[in-house]
Amino acid sequence: MKTKKIPGKTVSLRMMLVIPAIILILSVFSLRVSGQTTTVTEKEVAPPPPPPVPSDRKQVKGMTDGAYQVVDVMPVYPGGDTELLKYISDSTRYPKDAKTQKIQGKVIVRFIVNAKGLVENVSVLKGVSPTMDAESVRVVKTLPKFTPGLLAGKKVPVWYMIPIQFSLK
Repeated sequence: MKTKKIPGKTVSLRMMLVIPAIILILSVFSLRVSGQTTTVTEKEVAPPPPPPVPSDRKQVKGMTDGAYQVVDVMPVYPGGDTELLKYISDSTRYPKDAKTQKIQGKVIVRFIVNAKGLVENVSVLKGVSPTMDAESVRVVKTLPKFTPGLLAGKKVPVWYMIPIQFSLK
């Protein structure tokens, strides 16, 4: 079988026509792909706005209600987190009505450790029952003094959260 030898000028001419054609096809295809729209089936919900800052204090990044959420050094309970959980476990009394109704769950309590290391502004973020919530607040209010949080080497008030688990055995 004999093959024809194609002159070099013809090959160059064909390549000059084929390459722009390929580029044109790719660009049209990419425009079609980028022009496609997607549909969202799930409803997107914006997060709630942060709590308002008291008017007597100037707005400081990371500060809400006069206390910081993130600092260089977080407050530390004497003995660390293990001792903190042990103190809460030893001090918490299971409410009688919750025990008789066999109510169990986790109460999340938040509070401020002020610049002196004392606990203040105790509140329940996620409750289980009124009596369990009240018991959690009572125990947190009895916490001993923390080592305060530090921001740029200065003692500052910091928000702190603790989960308190109530479970029947």
